[in-house]
Amino acid sequence: MGGGDPTGEDRASAGAEPAPHEEPAGLAEASEDVRRLYAYWQARRGAKRFPAREDIDPVDFKFALGRVSLVDVLEDPRRYRYRLVSTSITKHLGYEMTGKYSDEIPEKELRDYVERLYAKTVTIAAPIYEKEKATLDGRLWEYEALMLPLSSDGSRINMIMAFRETAVPRTLLRTTGDR
Repeated sequence: MGGGDPTGEDRASAGAEPAPHEEPAGLAEASEDVRRLYAYWQARRGAKRFPAREDIDPVDFKFALGRVSLVDVLEDPRRYRYRLVSTSITKHLGYEMTGKYSDEIPEKELRDYVERLYAKTVTIAAPIYEKEKATLDGRLWEYEALMLPLSSDGSRINMIMAFRETAVPRTLLRTTGDR
């Protein structure tokens, strides 16, 4: 699904233009804002495998502001630090995560889900689109998400631009067997 050679070699460093990333599965049915943000990411990467953070200007995607987060990808050990968390996610969570790490998310199922999604984005080195309903930590989340990898050197992903359109999560009623 990635845009690199099957050998893992960076084609851009060999002077060839990188292959375009495959469009993420389901993107054709995505909301207009998701498709516009994906097209913006594609345009900003130009001849590179991934755009850099410096290539991205929030003024260019005002239509998505409030739903975009920036996540630093750190190595040794791999961790994800929230440089900026969207206002809509902060509102739905009920607490602020900007400046914190994903492993500090207090809810275990939500933390595990987020870390798997970020790890998958880095591993496949390509955008990921999801439109799902998921029950995490007793809350039903209905959301549309687009993970867009960014790279300061054109090959190693060191940031993820995450778009999330999320309905207000619903707390599910516990039954007597749930404790």
